[in-house]
Amino acid sequence: MKSSNLLHFGMGIAAWGIAAVVSAFPPTPHHVVHGLVRDEQGNPLAAPKASVVLESGGARIAVSAIRSSTSVDGNYRMVIPMDSGNGTAYAPQAMFPAVPFRLKVQIGSQTYLPIEMTGTATLMTRPAGKARVDLTLGVDSDNDGLPDAWERLLLTILRKKGTIADIRPDGDDDGDGITNLNEYLAGTYAFDPADGFTVEMKSQELGLPVLEFLGIQGRTYTIEGSPDLKSWNRMSFAMSGEPAGSETRESLSLTNVVPTRVRVGAGPEGEVARFFRVMVH
Repeated sequence: MKSSNLLHFGMGIAAWGIAAVVSAFPPTPHHVVHGLVRDEQGNPLAAPKASVVLESGGARIAVSAIRSSTSVDGNYRMVIPMDSGNGTAYAPQAMFPAVPFRLKVQIGSQTYLPIEMTGTATLMTRPAGKARVDLTLGVDSDNDGLPDAWERLLLTILRKKGTIADIRPDGDDDGDGITNLNEYLAGTYAFDPADGFTVEMKSQELGLPVLEFLGIQGRTYTIEGSPDLKSWNRMSFAMSGEPAGSETRESLSLTNVVPTRVRVGAGPEGEVARFFRVMVH
């Protein structure tokens, strides 16, 4: 009898526990939003007391300070509490899945609605998800993803007649084979055909390939390699001239504009690549 009573008691606890979990609408794994905030000239924002604010339904959900330095993930990162979406949220600031949100940039007492270069204001959040949304301050009156101030500067330097509507993101106004949008994102100049972002295989060093590219202040660079131009993997690397065995970097952030040489090592699990590309973050 005692054993039977204990068994029924144990089953009762288990059943009660399951019912409690379902009715409590518990938290789910957080969602992460990160990216790079730029000023209207395309430079990473480095204003003091600057932050990114996420709002949904008119309520402030999360805030992230904008760092003065950048990384592969950008210069801001916010962790958003998520709820299962089956009832009342477990916390007032918790987001339900598939709910639109808006991002703002706060600098001191001023609030700015940025141009969103990647991502979207109606991005659907999901538990345990991670999304990159890069933001640009300024005005984009022709809604082409390029700030008006940057387009006006390009028109002036090129001495080109017309309006900002004539500067298209898919255009190549300096004829270097790189679109205006990609030049803006990379921080190179869309008026100089010799300045576009290019990568050259310069030599070998310690039996490893050496790549050279123009590094831009405020950008972060990673190296990817491929054996066949189909699949690409992140490669470790060292700065040219560093001793053997130093190929442990996975990213590089610069504080100046300077020609940069890197010695590329192996990929995951010692993979060797034949083709390389430099990614600008």
